Amino acid sequence: MRAAWGILLLLLTSAACSRTAPPPKQFELTGQIIAIKPERQEVLLKHDDIKGFMPAMTMPYKVQDASLLTGKEPGDTIRATLVVGEVDAHLSSMTKTGHAALDSPPPTTDQPDILEPGAQVPDALLVDQNGKPTPFSTFRGHRVALTFMYTRCPLPDFCPLMDRHFATVQATIVKTPTLSDVRLVTVTLDPAFDTPTVLKPHAEALNADMRLWSFMTGEPSEVTRFSSAFGIDVEADQQHPDQIIHNLRTAVIDPDGRVVKVQSGNSWTPAQLVADLSAAPAPKN
Repeated sequence: MRAAWGILLLLLTSAACSRTAPPPKQFELTGQIIAIKPERQEVLLKHDDIKGFMPAMTMPYKVQDASLLTGKEPGDTIRATLVVGEVDAHLSSMTKTGHAALDSPPPTTDQPDILEPGAQVPDALLVDQNGKPTPFSTFRGHRVALTFMYTRCPLPDFCPLMDRHFATVQATIVKTPTLSDVRLVTVTLDPAFDTPTVLKPHAEALNADMRLWSFMTGEPSEVTRFSSAFGIDVEADQQHPDQIIHNLRTAVIDPDGRVVKVQSGNSWTPAQLVADLSAAPAPKN
């Protein structure tokens, strides 16, 4: 699987910031370790159905304590406790129960970068949350922060985290005159479901200022071509076609449409993205 460290996300409901968060939920899971990334405190598991939460699938999980990975290796079968809160999901325990041969060799690296800093971003005919055809080249003349997600993605520290980070960046842009040219662009990786009629209420729920922040969809082949240029890889679950596995990539693009910087994964912060946008050359006019 090319997107070995991609994300397969289920439907959870985000809670309003104004109320007390409910206690985290705990679920027991069993499965097999496919790969381990100790530097990220992350393990890729092929797990069985998690009763009351999600069907069997392959996806990465953070571990609460790095020592849980000690002595573990690909092929080990495990029993673990998954803790799911509103803004975090992690394994709080993981016990080895056996070992079995893997169906395929474990992945050794993430999907490599494709567009490097300085590269020209290819144009793409996308459609915004209002149903308006919008070539990506429309954003020329602006510094752009671009990310990818899909609306049915519920594990709170993956796609929903991208939304929350962009909402925070939007708030900074609004009160920072030197960033007034910046535009935020979120492209769905589930264009068949995430039509404008889905994206617009999603944007409204995030209090997106749609003069600054656009949510884009398009023909699936066009979205795939465009996202692949940024190193995004998507794989559908054959048993659960409404779910997808994908990696995360967030890019800063200059007013001439060239890549300035690309962040992989979900470890970047809004402050880092604002710093990258501030360091990018501003429009000349």
